[in-house]
Amino acid sequence: MFKFGTIGAFKQVGNNPRTKAVIDTKNGYVVIPDDVTGLSPTPATPTIAQSKDVYVAMNIIDKPEIRNSSDFYIAKDEHIRAFKLTDLADKLCDFSYDIVKNDYASVALNSYLVPCDDATDPDHKGKWKVSTDTDYNVRIQILEKTTYGDKGFHGKVVVK
Repeated sequence: MFKFGTIGAFKQVGNNPRTKAVIDTKNGYVVIPDDVTGLSPTPATPTIAQSKDVYVAMNIIDKPEIRNSSDFYIAKDEHIRAFKLTDLADKLCDFSYDIVKNDYASVALNSYLVPCDDATDPDHKGKWKVSTDTDYNVRIQILEKTTYGDKGFHGKVVVK
């Protein structure tokens, strides 16, 4: 799960609702929308994951059969509403632990999360991971551990 820290962020962040998921995608997963192919794959290589063209999937939960928002996902071939993270520079966000590769206890305050890429982390497509690598143009700084989604984080989007 993923949400903006303020309601006004919806007005400030560019989004792309025209592409489809290539894997089952949770809200908060990193995607790279491609209007030419009509698809939103996860970052395929470290270079793509380090770029400024990083989006986060965040669809409205529009399935009445979903009783718990943590059970929601965007199925493969469904449209994704992807929000460009560079537009969220210095803005706050909240997200659940299930979109992070690392163990919850090992994610320290003031550490940075960066997008996983398919080449380096094939079992964690679309997720975030802890990294000290400063080559990433979009990162999320962990400001607080929360109970959002049972175990979650409050963070700030940092853009180079």
